[in-house]
Amino acid sequence: MPKRWLDPAFFTDEKMKRATVPERLLAAAIIANQDDDGRLRGDPAYLRAIAFLYDDYSLEEVKAMRDHLTQANPNIIVYENAGDEYIQLRRHKRYQKPRYYHPSKLPPPPDWPFEEEIPSSNQRETKQQLASNQEVTLGEGEGKGLDLDKGRGKGIGRGRGTPTPSPTTLALLDNFPKAFGRKPNSRELAYLRDIEKEISAAGATVEQVRDAFKEAAKQNKLHLSYVRAILLDWLGIARGPP
Repeated sequence: MPKRWLDPAFFTDEKMKRATVPERLLAAAIIANQDDDGRLRGDPAYLRAIAFLYDDYSLEEVKAMRDHLTQANPNIIVYENAGDEYIQLRRHKRYQKPRYYHPSKLPPPPDWPFEEEIPSSNQRETKQQLASNQEVTLGEGEGKGLDLDKGRGKGIGRGRGTPTPSPTTLALLDNFPKAFGRKPNSRELAYLRDIEKEISAAGATVEQVRDAFKEAAKQNKLHLSYVRAILLDWLGIARGPP
Protein backbone atom coordinates (compact mmCIF):
# COMPACT_ATOMS: atom_id res chain seq x y z
CA MET A 1 0.00 0.00 0.00
CA PRO A 2 1.32 3.51 -0.80
CA LYS A 3 2.49 5.60 2.12
CA ARG A 4 -0.11 7.97 3.51
CA TRP A 5 0.48 11.48 4.80
CA LEU A 6 -0.71 12.35 8.31
CA ASP A 7 -0.89 16.12 8.41
CA PRO A 8 0.62 17.57 11.62
CA ALA A 9 -2.58 19.61 11.94
CA PHE A 10 -4.30 16.32 12.82
CA PHE A 11 -2.95 16.62 16.37
CA THR A 12 -4.28 20.15 16.89
CA ASP A 13 -7.56 19.77 14.99
CA GLU A 14 -10.33 21.32 17.09
CA LYS A 15 -12.74 18.60 15.97
CA MET A 16 -10.54 15.87 17.41
CA LYS A 17 -10.52 17.32 20.92
CA ARG A 18 -13.95 15.73 21.35
CA ALA A 19 -12.45 12.30 20.63
CA THR A 20 -10.81 10.09 23.22
CA VAL A 21 -7.19 9.00 22.88
CA PRO A 22 -8.16 5.54 21.52
CA GLU A 23 -10.53 7.22 19.07
CA ARG A 24 -7.69 9.42 17.82
CA LEU A 25 -5.57 6.32 17.33
CA LEU A 26 -8.42 4.79 15.35
CA ALA A 27 -8.69 7.95 13.22
CA ALA A 28 -4.95 7.78 12.46
CA ALA A 29 -5.29 4.11 11.47
CA ILE A 30 -8.19 5.00 9.15
CA ILE A 31 -6.06 7.67 7.46
CA ALA A 32 -3.11 5.28 7.13
CA ASN A 33 -5.18 2.50 5.55
CA GLN A 34 -7.32 4.43 3.06
CA ASP A 35 -7.03 3.60 -0.63
CA ASP A 36 -6.42 6.16 -3.38
CA ASP A 37 -10.07 7.22 -3.28
CA GLY A 38 -10.05 7.71 0.50
CA ARG A 39 -11.97 4.50 1.15
CA LEU A 40 -11.56 1.45 3.39
CA ARG A 41 -13.61 -1.26 5.03
CA GLY A 42 -15.56 0.01 7.99
CA ASP A 43 -16.62 -3.10 9.89
CA PRO A 44 -15.43 -3.15 13.53
CA ALA A 45 -13.45 -6.39 13.13
CA TYR A 46 -11.31 -4.87 10.37
CA LEU A 47 -10.86 -1.61 12.26
CA ARG A 48 -9.83 -3.46 15.40
CA ALA A 49 -7.22 -5.38 13.40
CA ILE A 50 -5.60 -2.25 11.92
CA ALA A 51 -5.80 -0.01 15.00
CA PHE A 52 -5.86 -2.21 18.11
CA LEU A 53 -3.94 -5.38 17.26
CA TYR A 54 -2.21 -5.33 20.65
CA ASP A 55 -5.15 -4.07 22.70
CA ASP A 56 -8.16 -5.76 24.21
CA TYR A 57 -11.10 -3.79 22.83
CA SER A 58 -14.36 -5.55 22.00
CA LEU A 59 -16.07 -5.17 18.65
CA GLU A 60 -18.82 -3.19 20.35
CA GLU A 61 -16.26 -0.77 21.79
CA VAL A 62 -14.57 -0.32 18.40
CA LYS A 63 -17.93 0.29 16.74
CA ALA A 64 -18.80 2.89 19.37
CA MET A 65 -15.44 4.64 18.77
CA ARG A 66 -15.99 4.60 15.01
CA ASP A 67 -19.48 6.03 15.28
CA HIS A 68 -18.37 8.74 17.69
CA LEU A 69 -15.60 9.74 15.28
CA THR A 70 -18.18 10.34 12.55
CA GLN A 71 -19.98 12.72 14.91
CA ALA A 72 -16.80 14.51 15.99
CA ASN A 73 -15.27 14.73 12.52
CA PRO A 74 -17.56 15.09 9.47
CA ASN A 75 -14.64 14.16 7.22
CA ILE A 76 -15.18 10.52 8.28
CA ILE A 77 -18.26 8.98 6.67
CA VAL A 78 -19.59 5.51 7.44
CA TYR A 79 -21.97 3.97 4.91
CA GLU A 80 -23.37 0.59 3.90
CA ASN A 81 -23.42 -1.20 0.57
CA ALA A 82 -24.98 -4.63 0.08
CA GLY A 83 -24.93 -5.20 3.84
CA ASP A 84 -21.25 -4.35 4.32
CA GLU A 85 -19.89 -1.26 6.07
CA TYR A 86 -17.32 1.09 4.57
CA ILE A 87 -15.60 4.36 5.45
CA GLN A 88 -15.04 7.31 3.13
CA LEU A 89 -12.74 10.22 3.94
CA ARG A 90 -14.46 13.20 2.38
CA ARG A 91 -11.44 15.46 1.91
CA HIS A 92 -8.70 12.88 1.34
CA LYS A 93 -7.50 14.55 -1.87
CA ARG A 94 -6.40 17.61 0.05
CA TYR A 95 -3.71 15.53 1.74
CA GLN A 96 -3.04 12.34 -0.22
CA LYS A 97 -1.26 12.68 -3.57
CA PRO A 98 -0.50 9.15 -4.86
CA ARG A 99 2.12 9.08 -7.59
CA TYR A 100 0.26 6.35 -9.44
CA TYR A 101 -3.48 6.47 -8.92
CA HIS A 102 -5.35 3.17 -8.53
CA PRO A 103 -9.16 3.36 -8.49
CA SER A 104 -10.80 1.97 -5.38
CA LYS A 105 -12.10 -1.58 -5.47
CA LEU A 106 -14.67 -0.67 -2.81
CA PRO A 107 -18.14 0.67 -3.65
CA PRO A 108 -18.49 4.47 -3.39
CA PRO A 109 -20.78 6.20 -0.89
CA PRO A 110 -24.01 7.90 -1.97
CA ASP A 111 -23.55 11.21 -3.85
CA TRP A 112 -19.99 10.32 -4.86
CA PRO A 113 -17.92 12.07 -6.09
CA PHE A 114 -17.92 14.90 -3.58
CA GLU A 115 -16.93 18.44 -4.42
CA GLU A 116 -13.72 19.63 -2.78
CA GLU A 117 -14.90 22.17 -0.23
CA ILE A 118 -11.63 24.02 0.34
CA PRO A 119 -8.48 24.08 -1.81
CA SER A 120 -5.38 22.49 -0.27
CA SER A 121 -3.09 24.77 1.70
CA ASN A 122 -0.32 24.70 -0.91
CA GLN A 123 -2.58 25.88 -3.70
CA ARG A 124 -3.01 29.44 -4.87
CA GLU A 125 -6.35 29.98 -6.49
CA THR A 126 -6.28 32.01 -9.67
CA LYS A 127 -9.31 32.24 -11.84
CA GLN A 128 -8.75 32.48 -15.55
CA GLN A 129 -11.69 33.54 -17.69
CA LEU A 130 -12.39 31.06 -20.45
CA ALA A 131 -15.68 32.35 -21.75
CA SER A 132 -18.36 34.76 -20.66
CA ASN A 133 -19.95 32.21 -18.35
CA GLN A 134 -17.12 29.71 -17.70
CA GLU A 135 -13.95 29.79 -15.66
CA VAL A 136 -11.44 27.29 -14.35
CA THR A 137 -9.65 27.38 -10.98
CA LEU A 138 -5.98 26.51 -11.15
CA GLY A 139 -3.65 25.62 -8.29
CA GLU A 140 -0.06 26.65 -7.90
CA GLY A 141 1.90 25.38 -10.89
CA GLU A 142 -1.13 23.81 -12.57
CA GLY A 143 -1.97 24.79 -16.12
CA LYS A 144 1.07 27.04 -16.48
CA GLY A 145 1.55 27.63 -20.17
CA LEU A 146 -1.17 25.12 -20.95
CA ASP A 147 -1.92 24.94 -24.68
CA LEU A 148 -4.31 22.14 -25.47
CA ASP A 149 -4.13 22.94 -29.16
CA LYS A 150 -2.22 26.15 -29.64
CA GLY A 151 -1.14 25.22 -33.12
CA ARG A 152 -4.71 25.54 -34.39
CA GLY A 153 -5.51 28.63 -32.36
CA LYS A 154 -7.45 26.72 -29.76
CA GLY A 155 -5.03 26.79 -26.84
CA ILE A 156 -5.38 27.95 -23.30
CA GLY A 157 -2.39 30.02 -22.26
CA ARG A 158 -1.62 32.95 -20.01
CA GLY A 159 -1.37 36.58 -20.89
CA ARG A 160 -3.25 38.85 -23.19
CA GLY A 161 -4.12 37.92 -26.73
CA THR A 162 -4.62 34.22 -25.97
CA PRO A 163 -6.99 32.63 -28.53
CA THR A 164 -10.41 31.59 -27.30
CA PRO A 165 -10.38 27.86 -26.42
CA SER A 166 -12.48 25.48 -28.45
CA PRO A 167 -15.80 24.11 -27.12
CA THR A 168 -14.18 20.67 -26.84
CA THR A 169 -11.36 22.07 -24.72
CA LEU A 170 -13.83 23.84 -22.47
CA ALA A 171 -15.92 20.68 -22.14
CA LEU A 172 -12.89 18.63 -21.06
CA LEU A 173 -11.80 21.17 -18.45
CA ASP A 174 -15.33 21.82 -17.20
CA ASN A 175 -16.40 18.20 -16.81
CA PHE A 176 -13.21 16.86 -15.21
CA PRO A 177 -13.84 18.42 -11.75
CA LYS A 178 -17.57 17.70 -11.96
CA ALA A 179 -16.94 13.98 -12.50
CA PHE A 180 -13.73 13.48 -10.51
CA GLY A 181 -14.39 15.94 -7.67
CA ARG A 182 -11.06 17.74 -8.04
CA LYS A 183 -8.92 19.77 -10.45
CA PRO A 184 -6.58 18.00 -12.91
CA ASN A 185 -2.91 17.90 -12.01
CA SER A 186 -0.15 18.79 -14.46
CA ARG A 187 0.16 15.24 -15.80
CA GLU A 188 -3.58 15.00 -16.35
CA LEU A 189 -3.62 18.39 -18.09
CA ALA A 190 -1.06 17.06 -20.58
CA TYR A 191 -3.20 13.96 -21.08
CA LEU A 192 -6.25 16.15 -21.68
CA ARG A 193 -4.30 17.95 -24.40
CA ASP A 194 -3.68 14.65 -26.19
CA ILE A 195 -7.31 13.58 -25.81
CA GLU A 196 -8.50 16.93 -27.20
CA LYS A 197 -6.44 16.49 -30.36
CA GLU A 198 -7.85 13.02 -30.98
CA ILE A 199 -11.50 13.75 -30.41
CA SER A 200 -11.51 17.18 -32.07
CA ALA A 201 -10.15 15.66 -35.27
CA ALA A 202 -12.96 13.10 -35.15
CA GLY A 203 -15.66 15.72 -34.62
CA ALA A 204 -16.57 14.97 -30.99
CA THR A 205 -19.38 17.06 -29.54
CA VAL A 206 -19.57 18.80 -26.19
CA GLU A 207 -22.44 16.47 -25.25
CA GLN A 208 -20.30 13.40 -25.95
CA VAL A 209 -17.52 14.71 -23.71
CA ARG A 210 -19.99 15.44 -20.92
CA ASP A 211 -21.63 12.01 -21.23
CA ALA A 212 -18.25 10.23 -21.25
CA PHE A 213 -17.28 11.83 -17.94
CA LYS A 214 -20.70 11.00 -16.49
CA GLU A 215 -20.30 7.37 -17.55
CA ALA A 216 -16.84 7.18 -15.96
CA ALA A 217 -18.20 8.58 -12.69
CA LYS A 218 -21.16 6.21 -12.82
CA GLN A 219 -18.84 3.21 -13.22
CA ASN A 220 -16.49 4.64 -10.52
CA LYS A 221 -13.59 4.56 -12.98
CA LEU A 222 -12.23 8.00 -12.24
CA HIS A 223 -9.27 8.10 -14.58
CA LEU A 224 -8.81 9.78 -17.94
CA SER A 225 -7.81 6.64 -19.81
CA TYR A 226 -11.33 5.31 -19.25
CA VAL A 227 -12.91 8.58 -20.42
CA ARG A 228 -10.70 8.44 -23.53
CA ALA A 229 -11.67 4.82 -24.20
CA ILE A 230 -15.38 5.71 -24.03
CA LEU A 231 -15.00 8.63 -26.42
CA LEU A 232 -12.92 6.68 -28.94
CA ASP A 233 -15.45 3.85 -28.91
CA TRP A 234 -18.32 6.28 -29.51
CA LEU A 235 -16.39 7.99 -32.31
CA GLY A 236 -15.38 4.72 -33.94
CA ILE A 237 -11.64 5.30 -33.53
CA ALA A 238 -9.23 2.44 -32.95
CA ARG A 239 -7.56 2.79 -29.58
CA GLY A 240 -3.83 3.18 -29.21
CA PRO A 241 -1.38 5.32 -27.26
CA PRO A 242 -2.71 8.91 -27.04
